[in-house]
Amino acid sequence: MRRIARTRILLIAAVILAIGLAGSWCAFAQSPKAAPAAEKPAASGTPAAENLTRAPDAANPAINTKDIVNRLNQELGIDLQATIAGWQQALDQVESDLGREGLRYSDLNQYRDELLRVRSQAADVAGRLQPRLDAGKAQMKLLGPAPAAGQPPEPEQAAIARAELNYHFGLLLAGQAAANSANLRIDNLLNTVQEVRRKNFASALLQPIPGVYSYQTWAKVPQDVPVAVGKAHDLVANWWNTLLDPESLEHLAIGALLGALALSLLSARLVRRLHRRQDTAGPPFWQRASVAAVVLVLRALPVVGPVVFLYAMVSSIEALPERVDWLFYLTAQSIVIVFTVGALASVVFAPGAARWRLVPISDAAAARLCGLVILLALVYSLTTLLYVITRLVQAPFALTIAVALPSSLLLAGLVVALLRTPIERGSDTAPPKLLKPIRIAVWAIVGAIVVCALTGYLALARFLAQQLVVTGSILAVVYLLLLWVDGFTQGLSDDGTVVGAWLPKTAGLEPARREHLALPINLSLKFVVLILAVPFIMLQWGYAWPDIREWYWQLFFGLHIGNTEVTFGALLASIIVFGVGYAAARLFQGWLDAQVLQPAGISGGVRNSIRTGVGYVGILIAALVAVSYAGFNLSSIAIVAGALSVGIGFGLQNLVNNFVSGLILLVERPIRVGDLVVVGGEEGYVRKISVRSTEIETFDRANVLVPNSYFTAEKVKNWTFRNSVRRVALPIGVAYGSDPHQVRAALLNVAKENPDVLTTPEPFVMLDDFAATSINFTLYAYVGDITKAGGVRTELAMAILGAFKEAGIVIPFGQPDATQLKLDWLRDMIGAAHPAERHAGNGSRASANNGKAPAAESLTR
Repeated sequence: MRRIARTRILLIAAVILAIGLAGSWCAFAQSPKAAPAAEKPAASGTPAAENLTRAPDAANPAINTKDIVNRLNQELGIDLQATIAGWQQALDQVESDLGREGLRYSDLNQYRDELLRVRSQAADVAGRLQPRLDAGKAQMKLLGPAPAAGQPPEPEQAAIARAELNYHFGLLLAGQAAANSANLRIDNLLNTVQEVRRKNFASALLQPIPGVYSYQTWAKVPQDVPVAVGKAHDLVANWWNTLLDPESLEHLAIGALLGALALSLLSARLVRRLHRRQDTAGPPFWQRASVAAVVLVLRALPVVGPVVFLYAMVSSIEALPERVDWLFYLTAQSIVIVFTVGALASVVFAPGAARWRLVPISDAAAARLCGLVILLALVYSLTTLLYVITRLVQAPFALTIAVALPSSLLLAGLVVALLRTPIERGSDTAPPKLLKPIRIAVWAIVGAIVVCALTGYLALARFLAQQLVVTGSILAVVYLLLLWVDGFTQGLSDDGTVVGAWLPKTAGLEPARREHLALPINLSLKFVVLILAVPFIMLQWGYAWPDIREWYWQLFFGLHIGNTEVTFGALLASIIVFGVGYAAARLFQGWLDAQVLQPAGISGGVRNSIRTGVGYVGILIAALVAVSYAGFNLSSIAIVAGALSVGIGFGLQNLVNNFVSGLILLVERPIRVGDLVVVGGEEGYVRKISVRSTEIETFDRANVLVPNSYFTAEKVKNWTFRNSVRRVALPIGVAYGSDPHQVRAALLNVAKENPDVLTTPEPFVMLDDFAATSINFTLYAYVGDITKAGGVRTELAMAILGAFKEAGIVIPFGQPDATQLKLDWLRDMIGAAHPAERHAGNGSRASANNGKAPAAESLTR
């Protein structure tokens, strides 16, 4: 509290200082020299109370301050000074009450609501003051500075207008300073309320209950139960006896019952129709998820709808007492929880329809888990209802203990049964990665519940059990919603879904484009699910809706960190603005190409350069607009650019080099989309010139990405830089003895007969070489379309073969020469080395080999 008092003193001093500065600034606007303190108007900080007509002089002309204040109040529609005084009084009262001991939750909620009311008023006043402050500044700027000392005074009417404007502007500044001061003080008081609530919450949870195992406590339970039941009966009976028209409520109850029966019959019929499927393999996941969402609504609606309708009608027709209202509300809540959880469990685990099951588990595990989850919801709802009824009827404390202790242990036992359920999956299905840590955490919480319940900390045990059940249920629902999001995005690329069939018909999106579109949609929907789930979890941990709403408002529409305002909503909106601008730039690109450039007859390369440049400009404009919409000052980008220049000088120079080279390629256009180029040993067609690299498609249909800087720093062969004409060279050899003039005429005739060969430049024949076996000629012909060069070369070659055959011109072909080697010298040398063997074997070998030499025979072998 001392910190709050000090903060209050500082804020009041700041307000007084701001008002004093406003009055000084007004006096300074009238005269360039500082006026004495006694002559400053509104220097005391209460200009509205001043009702004087000042003595006219050159520096301070006579003005009626009361009229100025009245005009300002009429413009604003409120009494400014009275409103500010009311704020201060309300804040003083709240600050004084927060210093008391034993504050209850209802008191803290009342203080919080009062602070939020004052904040709303302060925001409303600040919103009314701001446009008038802007208008006042513009009028002062238009009026100009006051005459300096020694200069002739301005006309009296102008001096009076200046003085009235200065006083009016001072009042506006004082009101704005008071609104800002009130907001700062409200923030401190809200933090104090939250701190007191946390202390009370912690003290209530950590307070042990005496007499948990006392005989006197449990001996009184059989006597207290009839008393509590009688009090509850009397509570409802007294309310029923005070009703003016009980028959209308009876009619409402009968109508709700009939509506439940009709909805049940309709729901059963629709569920059977949805599950009717003849495929043996089972439906895909997206269909299981979508059908599960519909079945969940159909199974829960027959009970939830009539119960909610009945409670709402009863509350609106009759003014329910507070305790009766709580009793009916908790009864309706228990019914809604049980039937909703039952429908959810039957949809997720699907014990009787395995092919519609959302989780990959066995039939036995599905049936066990479904039954335990429904039983857990039933026990939790009944015990919560009984516990609250004991509080509403002010039952004896022993009965409260008799409800809290067994219910905590029973809930813990059911959770243990869930954890010990054997889950059998298929061999190809792996358990989720987070399953083991979640099981460990749940086991730890169950152990804490049992220990707290047995040691007497029943409030903490019940709180842990409640959070385990409710928070776990919320997280399970969130997980199922994430699964449904996955199923929905999977269905985008399937033509069997409604959205999947609508996208190609309406937007013309192919399956590949739809798969790329599914990722951002999936992430966006999951982000929305998580954002919406956080408030429900915070509610279970002691936070109130107004606090959560205030935090979300600050997160999305203004979170002040120091002097910087971080607005998540503005950031999200800036992303949307950039996305819309990017889409608009792409649409304008397509319209420009289809409606302007192409009808104008501009070539493809020029069209691509213009289209790409327009796209860059559109993206740049969208980025600037998005940055400005997010609240960033564009003048501060120079600082960021200076910091980035250091990084560019070290590590980003290659990236910037490629980017600048890409711009040079688009402007200078040494290569264009569709050109046939040879670069870095790769030959192919240019398909795309992007920011960093250029895509080349080779003849093998391989895509090669070449950095843009390579085209500006290295040699590049562009076959289609000026035109698409290409020369075809076809070498051919003829046999010696052929008439070269006849050969030349035949080759030229073949070239001229081909329709794809150009006449200008005309084809020609060169005699290149007198080879060993042939006279080599080369036919040169020009083709107007480079893409036909290969086909024309093949046609010319085939036509030349036919023309040479008709003219009797022979094309030589290589023949291998066989040379017989004489080996008499080798035989004589062997005979001289072994004369005895030669004489000994002459007879027999001569007769056997018909006179052949043995050496020759061995060589022959």
